[in-house]
Amino acid sequence: MAHDVAVIGAGIAGQVCANYLARDGLDVVMIEQNHHAGGNMSGFTRNGFTFDGGDQSFESLGIVLPILRDLLGVGPDDFVQARYRMVSDDFDFFIDSPAQVEEELRRAFPDEPGIAPLFGEVKEVSRFLSENYDPWGFPLLNDTGPESALRIAPWLPRLKKWSTFRYREKACSVIENPGLRRWFTQVGYYRMPYLFFAGFWHIWSYDYWYPVGGMQHLHDRLTTRFVEHGGTARFNTEVERIDVDPSTGLAAGIITTAGERIEAKKVVYAGDYRRLVDSVLGPEHFPTRFVNRIRSARLTEEILTVYLGLSWSDDELSDLLGGAQHPFYFPNYDVIFPQPDSPEEVHRSMWVALNHFGKESPSAPEGKSALTLQTYSSFPWENYWRNGSASHRRTPEYRAFKQEVGMELVHLAERLVPSLSDRIEYMEVGTPLSSERFSMNTNGSTGGWCYDDQVSPLWRLPSLNRIRTPVANLLCAGHYALWPGGVISASLCGRIVANLVEGKPALKRLRSA
Repeated sequence: MAHDVAVIGAGIAGQVCANYLARDGLDVVMIEQNHHAGGNMSGFTRNGFTFDGGDQSFESLGIVLPILRDLLGVGPDDFVQARYRMVSDDFDFFIDSPAQVEEELRRAFPDEPGIAPLFGEVKEVSRFLSENYDPWGFPLLNDTGPESALRIAPWLPRLKKWSTFRYREKACSVIENPGLRRWFTQVGYYRMPYLFFAGFWHIWSYDYWYPVGGMQHLHDRLTTRFVEHGGTARFNTEVERIDVDPSTGLAAGIITTAGERIEAKKVVYAGDYRRLVDSVLGPEHFPTRFVNRIRSARLTEEILTVYLGLSWSDDELSDLLGGAQHPFYFPNYDVIFPQPDSPEEVHRSMWVALNHFGKESPSAPEGKSALTLQTYSSFPWENYWRNGSASHRRTPEYRAFKQEVGMELVHLAERLVPSLSDRIEYMEVGTPLSSERFSMNTNGSTGGWCYDDQVSPLWRLPSLNRIRTPVANLLCAGHYALWPGGVISASLCGRIVANLVEGKPALKRLRSA
């Protein structure tokens, strides 16, 4: 007996899509290669310490939190608002509003005339965002009538110019200090458009959230709700390919790597798009030019993560971090994007993010704490981290080298948290190879396609999505299918695809509105 829908992948997009479909009474099977749901948002526990494996918090933009409220009935008490802190040799400030950031930077660089004009426009982006959404609002889910269009219309000329990296370069050129100008121009994802650069100052101030209990707890709740609605969750089940009936040209189900065939009338693929084209569906289903473009398209950056179990209590660590859940330390203003040929010592001069939510959501044995360090990295760097290849069979050289590089991040973080290395009781290092293994995202990419408007395989298409495929009853969900990538796009795309599967308008109003 065929399922109504098979959803491949249990990241946030797959979870949202599967939950909506099951809630509406469809027979849905959700298939995930890992032992639990979450994808880039999943977590794990080691030696009594619980860590968030990838994403350490997320934005809502009036999309993610409303969807979670619609599916789980959650409210503000179920989330902690994250507080960011920026530290360098020149400044140390919290990000509580764009105006406050401007004031702090002008105090740190009193002779810099470009900060005021740059942040004048940053504050305009913040005003646009403030007027058109709130974290629990419904700008794209329940406010799509003519009033919404009229409200957005006056902003359209500015939105057009704000939407490119070229305009970001122009806007940041007002900064005279060369190092500070490089920092403003490059900070964030590679060649991120101006709208995202300016918007992040707003979102860092007002709209970053952490689920009480941790990321994995949130995904476990979504899985439980899905099963309560009659859905079937299949973990430790890897999909080898989507079975297409040659007589109809339609997907008839999926074939697992164990050789099992799972029949389904419709299929939703919520995984890595390059993997879909290369093997899961196969290049024969796509135009050759499109296949080549997907294979060569740049992806968002990979992350190096160090997971630390510490002998400080949550309160002690929180005090050392100044009360911020996300302090960022910048040893310089050269935002480095490691490449395959970057020198062996590249991570020694990188920025580092320190992430800690233990005080608000305990993640360690009593009297202890968990801390996660992150920075950018590169999948093939140093001959695949001295593994010799991307093979899952890890060499002793790889294991020793990743611990060595992990300690480089620890020593960087000690400039903000002295004696950190003396407090380590548990340490694990996750490289981009680890991220690819557990998320199945090519090279361990963190956000789908590159944010650069000039090279994204979606930006130049007539629409900003790759939801539909050449196979009529196969749809794609997730941040590879809706640009730009991230939790917001993945969640929204999961909702859109569920509606399309059921023949509803893509942005049908949420039931809880």
